Amino acid sequence: AGKQKEEEVEEEVEKEEEVEDGTEFERRRDKELQEEMRLADREKMVELLKHFTPEQMNRYECYRRSSLPKPVLKRLFQTMTGTILNPNGLIVLAAVGKMFVGELIELARQVADEQGLTDLDEIAPAHIREAHRRMDVAGMLFKERTKPLFKKQRL
Repeated sequence: AGKQKEEEVEEEVEKEEEVEDGTEFERRRDKELQEEMRLADREKMVELLKHFTPEQMNRYECYRRSSLPKPVLKRLFQTMTGTILNPNGLIVLAAVGKMFVGELIELARQVADEQGLTDLDEIAPAHIREAHRRMDVAGMLFKERTKPLFKKQRL
């Protein structure tokens, strides 16, 4: 009976090892696929950068180097929501904020181009205001909530 029990335990251990090996194989395959995708994206980016004008390259480099100050974002978020944002949430907030500013400036550049300015001319605050107005009309901005989020219930 003891020998049979030992054989059953050995079989269970072997099955667990097979499952772990399968899981490990999937992890390795996922990592390899992610690495391939990363390399493909990098190659596409290099190809895109080759076609940038010097002015576009300068703007792109400025965009890459820019960041929103995290202490200011943290304080702003805390003031607006009344809650403290964890470090990972702060990173996400900074990324989304940077994307929003990038879209706003891109649209402001289009507004400036429509008004006859070249890529070498600076955009003015009026261009940014017009871009913001267009984003608002297009529904790209968050609206202030007019309806209460929760209803009061009588107990």
